[in-house]
Amino acid sequence: MKYTIGIKELIKRPIIRNDHSEEYMNKMTDEEILQWEAEIDQSLLAEGVDKKFPDWNAAFLAKLIDRSIMYDLIKLGES
Repeated sequence: MKYTIGIKELIKRPIIRNDHSEEYMNKMTDEEILQWEAEIDQSLLAEGVDKKFPDWNAAFLAKLIDRSIMYDLIKLGES
């Protein structure tokens, strides 16, 4: 899935906040985070994930972890 804000774009952005544990999330506005979370929800619905605990939560967290890993790997490759 391609998100509205790509990882390469996030890598180039400055850190604008410090309330998230992941650097890439600290480069996003509240509105961008909400949009990104909505895109994850749409992706999970399209994948047929049941919207119940723990299935939904595990799948949502997997998307967060995947993005974090990709951000770190691409950032490392860019440096």
